[in-house]
Amino acid sequence: MPKANIIRAVIFMMIILGFVLGVIQLFLLRFEAGDVYPAYSTLRSDPLGSRAFYRGLENLRNTALQRNYRQMDILEFEESTTFFYIGTSVFDPESVAAKWVETIDRLTARGGRLVLSFVPVEKKPASWRMSTCGTAKADDSDDPDTDNSQEPDNAETSADEKLEPSENPAGPPIAANDSQCVSLTELWGLVLAFAEKPAAEAVRKSHKPLQAELKKLPQTIAWHTALYFDELDSSWRVIYAAAGRPVIVERPYGKGSLVLSADSFYMSNEALRSARLPQLLAWTIGPNSRIVFDETHLGIRRQPGVLSLITKYRFQWFILAIAVLAILFVWKNSVYFVPPPRNGYDRSERDVYANRDSTQGLISLLRRNIPKRQILQICAREWRRAFQRNQRFAGSNDDPTKTVFEKINAYDAQASDPVSGYRRMCNIISKGKHNE
Repeated sequence: MPKANIIRAVIFMMIILGFVLGVIQLFLLRFEAGDVYPAYSTLRSDPLGSRAFYRGLENLRNTALQRNYRQMDILEFEESTTFFYIGTSVFDPESVAAKWVETIDRLTARGGRLVLSFVPVEKKPASWRMSTCGTAKADDSDDPDTDNSQEPDNAETSADEKLEPSENPAGPPIAANDSQCVSLTELWGLVLAFAEKPAAEAVRKSHKPLQAELKKLPQTIAWHTALYFDELDSSWRVIYAAAGRPVIVERPYGKGSLVLSADSFYMSNEALRSARLPQLLAWTIGPNSRIVFDETHLGIRRQPGVLSLITKYRFQWFILAIAVLAILFVWKNSVYFVPPPRNGYDRSERDVYANRDSTQGLISLLRRNIPKRQILQICAREWRRAFQRNQRFAGSNDDPTKTVFEKINAYDAQASDPVSGYRRMCNIISKGKHNE
């Protein structure tokens, strides 16, 4: 290979390698920032995410921390687990899927704690409706801006915050029909309501019997949403209120507890940088040592691929063995295991291969390419062609090859047997020689 071609090939490979490395670096930078993930995801490291909260919990001792990428209805919880459901969009509490509620019941039945927080909204969504498992109430029917379709919360709501009955990646699944529907208003004893505008701050409520438990919480915190909780039953305890309206509440449920927050800002990366509230975060987690952050309600689910299936069923060694066999096969066909002779004798110039001479090679070639019925005709034709080049028979009517050809054609049945046909040819030729 000329030296110039080698240099071109090396330069071309370097260009390709640099391009591939650049693309990989761009993807790494994009995923490191996390802006490809929805707001309040623990995989997102910009101000809208909650990755800092998750990473901070990783440094705690005696704490089991994980993210959930599986469907809610198949989850099985261990005892004393805090389950974070951060950044869910405002959903209709009257039409929640029964399977989702059953999952929460399994969590609290084992002493678990659900932390459910909502995405901040500036006002009541134009499409907000309250229904009883598919039957709309009349409280919003007079509002010309309200309809029964599911639209985003406001003009600035992203695609992840849409309220749709069948596809709701940022909230609990909405039931599609009455038979699969559960009303959280009746089950949990509260109603979601909206103020005309968000309050600037939320104030901690005083509870004399439980003052020691809550006294470490900050007196006021920044607030960014118009959502609040109304018509609370007696089992709820108001932790913070904005403009006199409950915004963070807690209640015992089963063997565990429920914590609802109308705002998720205090768990975001921006809040941990500019308005850190460690006491509130610690209270939100509770006494549990197992912490799970759900990502499925944000549309982030684990899609099993080929590599994950290989790992699951332990096919790594099988694939490694196949790769080794493939490498050995290529090596066997590209490298001579028997070294050449030391005297430099070129094996390509030999006439004998594998202990066979040229006659055996010719016989093998004839067997592969000439049918048995045609071998005598072909031999006779070639023999006649050789005699035609002999000037002694040129122009003569006593051409022996012609006689042989006529005899073979006349006895075509016998010619099908090469042995008998060969003997007949020999007799014809010998008689011709005696006549001469």
